[in-house]
Amino acid sequence: MPVYACRVADEKGRIEQFFREAASEESCLREVAAKNPFVLSLKECAHGTHGMSHSRRFSRRLLSEFTDLITLMLGAGLSLPDCLEVAQGVFARGEGNALATLLLERIRKGSTFTAALESAGAGIPPFYTAMVRIGERIGSLDQVFGRLAAWLKEEKGLHDRFTSALLYPAIVAGVAAASAIFIMTVLFPRLREIFAELGPGSAGRVGALMGSLNSELAAAAVVLSLGAALVAGMTLARRRGGALALRIDTLLLTLPLLSRFLMQRELLNFTFAMEALTAAGISVEEALSEGAGAVTNRALRHAVLAIRERLLKGERLSAAFAGSPLFPERIARWMAIGERVGRGEKVFGQLRAYYQQEVEKWVTRLMTLVEPALIVGLGILIVLFVVFFILPVFSLFGTFM
Repeated sequence: MPVYACRVADEKGRIEQFFREAASEESCLREVAAKNPFVLSLKECAHGTHGMSHSRRFSRRLLSEFTDLITLMLGAGLSLPDCLEVAQGVFARGEGNALATLLLERIRKGSTFTAALESAGAGIPPFYTAMVRIGERIGSLDQVFGRLAAWLKEEKGLHDRFTSALLYPAIVAGVAAASAIFIMTVLFPRLREIFAELGPGSAGRVGALMGSLNSELAAAAVVLSLGAALVAGMTLARRRGGALALRIDTLLLTLPLLSRFLMQRELLNFTFAMEALTAAGISVEEALSEGAGAVTNRALRHAVLAIRERLLKGERLSAAFAGSPLFPERIARWMAIGERVGRGEKVFGQLRAYYQQEVEKWVTRLMTLVEPALIVGLGILIVLFVVFFILPVFSLFGTFM
């Protein structure tokens, strides 16, 4: 069915664009005009293009709302195409409408839901796509979407808490930076004019002080720029993949404090995927292959696949986990219990519940540590500001008093 790009204007003259699937241009125009009397244009999209940037990441809010909607409708017994049709109507315009339209078109043409999500490119998080693949494999999308809804809420909550914690220090740091710029661009030139009347030596001292501060600020700017470039380069390298991305992910698992939290999150996702797969009757060997896709850290993903290879060679699952340096001993012990009782899905369920509690605990700890760390950093910034800006100015005045 064709997809049309629609441009409409509201009563205040604001222009919006959204996408609508319809049997013909006339029927699309009737549907759009029923809700938007000011239709500016209506144009059929070329195949595979719906105004959606494949390199664009959808907002957390949109994905969370979209997932909650699909979860609710799947739980009510609606089919996936019906869910997407309803979502297309609920999200009448914007990114939500474009996403629902793209997915619905792909599914109607015979694609799996996983393939449809992959067609959105980087717009969908890899874990999201991996969990949908598992849901299709086990025939229980409603269960997986419930987990995805909870995961997105956790992500959004963590992001909001970090943003709130950073807001006050960011305001104070901005005021300090503005004060430094004011001193360098307004106060020091004025002091040079004042001290010039006392003789060339006085103006020279002010000039020397300004030169010294300029050098220090330039050095600080270079250090900050190099740090920002390093972070940006590492992020870009991780997105591109390859050996360098694997090394970066391995490094992330060694960082103090942060590595523990990242590991807990990855193990939570992994154990949930394994619980769902093994409970559906899929063999552990196949479950490890699918479960590796739910792990976003490449180093840990390689470790999961290595465990699968050792399992295929006849090694016991508990021994394979015990032989991996990245996995904690707890998992190997519980795997041994699962081998003894023959209930692997129950073991993964216990591990999933454990890591769920651990993630919640570490989120609370990180939030508790963030505010004191920011206060200490802000105090250091204020001390540096006083030492390098305020004290030199008072020392100049002290010289001539």
